[in-house]
Amino acid sequence: MKICFTADEKKGLESILSYHFGHCPYFVIVDIDDNVVKNVESIDNPMVESHITGELPEYMKKQEIDVIITGGIGPKAQKYFEDFGIKTVTGSYGVLQDVLEEFLNDKIIVEKAKEETHPHTEGEISDIGKLKVEVAALREQVAQLKSIVKKIEKKM
Repeated sequence: MKICFTADEKKGLESILSYHFGHCPYFVIVDIDDNVVKNVESIDNPMVESHITGELPEYMKKQEIDVIITGGIGPKAQKYFEDFGIKTVTGSYGVLQDVLEEFLNDKIIVEKAKEETHPHTEGEISDIGKLKVEVAALREQVAQLKSIVKKIEKKM
């Protein structure tokens, strides 16, 4: 099975999961065989700046991806992936290693995709840009805390 994670960093399984599929800077592709990691590859998102609707799902199909795991993805994109036979898992967060472990142990809480809204005024764009930076920093902190909790749980 080939799993593609969205990532905010290019650090393999140590990366933080990115919230938005289409605009994430990196993809981390993990080959799994019998729940064992066989290969991990971090690649740049070739369409991070812009892409045509349906272009990324087609790209993922060419990469032979079976599952996409991301923080968020729109319902239209999910439909495209479904048409290509690629399962999407959304609503995840944390360090990829932890998210992978949760996925392999059926412990990921899956959320339905929600319609995304886009700002219409310059002020909204500026405010949203600032919030995105803050949210990214918070996601990283939450991911690190989640990893610490997992390590503590393993010691108990």
